[in-house]
Amino acid sequence: MSQDRLRRVFFLAVCFALLTIGWESNVAMSSAKKIVVKAETMAEGICLTLENIPPETNWILVQFSDLGKNENLTESHEIFCTSADIIGDPLDHVKETGRIICPFVQTGHVYSIGVYFQIGYELDNSEWIYEKCTAGRGIYCIGGTNLSLNTAQTGVALSSEPEFSAEVQYAFHKFSYSATIKIAEDWMVDIGDNKSANGLLWNFEPELTNELRAGVYLESGDYPAYVSAFCNLIHGEILWSVEIAKSREFTFSL
Repeated sequence: MSQDRLRRVFFLAVCFALLTIGWESNVAMSSAKKIVVKAETMAEGICLTLENIPPETNWILVQFSDLGKNENLTESHEIFCTSADIIGDPLDHVKETGRIICPFVQTGHVYSIGVYFQIGYELDNSEWIYEKCTAGRGIYCIGGTNLSLNTAQTGVALSSEPEFSAEVQYAFHKFSYSATIKIAEDWMVDIGDNKSANGLLWNFEPELTNELRAGVYLESGDYPAYVSAFCNLIHGEILWSVEIAKSREFTFSL
């Protein structure tokens, strides 16, 4: 499995867990200098202000989960997410400015926000910080794009290219896809592969089954599953994956 997909699996599982444990604090507790994340709405979207980022941080993950206007969305299949995997030059810029701006939010919607700091190269030397914020303004996908599962349940197709409420800048790989396999109520595996995606189509089998068997993620059995489609958009120096559609839930057999 590639490093990117390892990050996706790890990030999705922990971020979904964050939705279930509450949002009492926005301060990490184990750093010598406590990392602080503050979220506030602005004309451009939602701005995260980060204080006391450790210099040895080599990876920041951010996920915005749309809980709807009344925070009435609770199931993973209902919640649309926007995420950024920040490394390299974009990470250096965030360390310098102490700010991350996500414009891909919808007016009046409440977002639960998880920020993960990887400090050094040991997985257990990390910090999760979480916040909530209601978006005042932003850029969002206008409805009408559907993701259909084929009869054999081996691939999906987008009904059309998405339309956004304002002009956006696409990345070189415009679309990406992922399959989510639910293992338990609050634990899931998410696997995607940009290389096998072809524009509005993604045929995920037999690669998905082979990946799961090779990674020893699941025991043999039947699992609830669905597929998500994302637009890869650039804002500033940061690449964002913006979820635009989900397939219906289906049974995945391993």
